[in-house]
Amino acid sequence: MLAFFQQNPQHIFCITAKGAISYLQLFSHAQQLSSRLPDKNYAINLCQNRYLFAVSYLAVLLKQQINLLPANQASQTLNQLLKTYPQSYCLTDNPKTQGQYFLVEDNFSTEISALPPINPQKISSISFSSGTTGQPKSTEKSWGEFQQAAQLAVKQLDLNKSLTLISTVPPQHMYGLETSLFWPLHSQLVIDYRRPFYPEDIRLAIESSTQACLLVSTPKHLQSCVRANIQSPNLKAILSSTAPLSATLAQRIEEHFNVPLLEILGSTETQSYACRRQTKNALWQLYQGIKLYGNNKRFSIKGGHLKDFIPLDDYYSLKGNDYFSLLGRHSDVIKIAGKRASLEQLNQLITRINGVDEGLFFLTNNERLGLLVVSHLTKNQLLSQLKAMIDEVFLPRPIYFVKQLPRNELGKISHHALQQCIKQCQSQ
Repeated sequence: MLAFFQQNPQHIFCITAKGAISYLQLFSHAQQLSSRLPDKNYAINLCQNRYLFAVSYLAVLLKQQINLLPANQASQTLNQLLKTYPQSYCLTDNPKTQGQYFLVEDNFSTEISALPPINPQKISSISFSSGTTGQPKSTEKSWGEFQQAAQLAVKQLDLNKSLTLISTVPPQHMYGLETSLFWPLHSQLVIDYRRPFYPEDIRLAIESSTQACLLVSTPKHLQSCVRANIQSPNLKAILSSTAPLSATLAQRIEEHFNVPLLEILGSTETQSYACRRQTKNALWQLYQGIKLYGNNKRFSIKGGHLKDFIPLDDYYSLKGNDYFSLLGRHSDVIKIAGKRASLEQLNQLITRINGVDEGLFFLTNNERLGLLVVSHLTKNQLLSQLKAMIDEVFLPRPIYFVKQLPRNELGKISHHALQQCIKQCQSQ
């Protein structure tokens, strides 16, 4: 069966600064670029403009090469990639970034070509995890896997609608790659070329759209938008990922924007595989055809776009065949004085305290818990409330009050950033 973009070649794929771009134009531009690319095996795709990223991604694929998608664009990361993959070059739309091929929208002619065939078995990209639990891992994905995952997600979330997708997530991230490229290729969703970062930029992007919008973002960005009192009647739905939302924050976001707030769950290895609307049901629902397998020691997932069993780093509580709750990562489960707790669950609990914006528990060197917290409460006030919520052995000592947690642009906290923040607090 033909994909949506193959059945509807004239449908709009993206809104750019120069106007609307159809699927036919997208693939024509990709074929033009493909003919100019170096004869190497890999391309490090650094483009931030979502349209130029899509053109580059497809051009590399049509050149029978593989896209490399780094978790960040730090010079150390890029140098390591070039060393690991010596038969590679860089594609960028930033004149300040070292790149062997610089793109602008004016690079393409108005010539229209037919949609080219794409081998579904071909590895289209290698993604790299953010390294929040240690060293980044590489994951290969084929075009066919992306296509099937997109079709499942769009159907499960009921998103095959005429909406403009405004995203704050970089397209190199698996969440951004799925939603910025593959969902618009397999539905009526139209991607906006920009990547707004600050709340006012997000508001302006939504307001400038000629049709209703879906905002694709992260808990960090959404919380910032609520604090900045950003609102728009043009917004019809919100999608969040990279970290599960607390029930309190989910309720606050829905009440503020007065639109449905959807969450998707996934990873670099699995892509998205479950969703929920927490204000209606706190349980996660698996996409059609996907199943969770396991027990209290180890879980894996298979089905849908996942042909083989993929081991998971989380603990789950299964609720029937299609629903589950997320209990935390294996690395989050700690044992103190013979008692077990999940750091993620403790982090969720502390956000329920009135006067706490967010908090992060961590294991200290002397086998006690410490806490980084953003709050105007005093230490005694905080401990008094925590004593009513958790076992005394898990009460944090020390407690460090910080202006903000060391999150990256996706709202995640890497192991390195956490350790640096703790050292800085200890030195004060």
